[in-house]
Amino acid sequence: MNKRMERLLVSQGYSRNSVYEYRNINLLVRWTPLMCASFGAVGLIIQSPIYFIVLGCFTFIGALSSTSFFDYIYKFTIQKFSKRNAMPPQGKPRRFGCGIGAVMYLLSGTGFYIHNFYLAFIPGVMIVSLAAIAALTQWCFASTLYNLIFRKNEECC
Repeated sequence: MNKRMERLLVSQGYSRNSVYEYRNINLLVRWTPLMCASFGAVGLIIQSPIYFIVLGCFTFIGALSSTSFFDYIYKFTIQKFSKRNAMPPQGKPRRFGCGIGAVMYLLSGTGFYIHNFYLAFIPGVMIVSLAAIAALTQWCFASTLYNLIFRKNEECC
């Protein structure tokens, strides 16, 4: 693993030990933002307020614990049936990202419910885009924001 990728993973709250202990961590941790973006894209297509509100509630699980809703999907499907590696626990920056994602999905659901185009699509498109960027590049906007707000030194973990 190159230094840039290691730095991006550490900035998301994964420990340096986790970065080297978990085989294929670079691929494993892309799962959560990929699923977040995918489920959000489905919501934008079907434009269901109930779907987005439920998705927001499930996404909030990741803000409250070190395992996100999407990680549970991985654990009980791919990992269970293919004997793949376990998902590493999320750190505070990544949990912060799940909290932001949950709020954005809840806002989008509210927008669809009250038929407000801007409230429905702006938060939904934003979180889907940011999650897709995190899945593709390992750069996570929410983790960067967390580190800026709380002045967390990304080299310290």
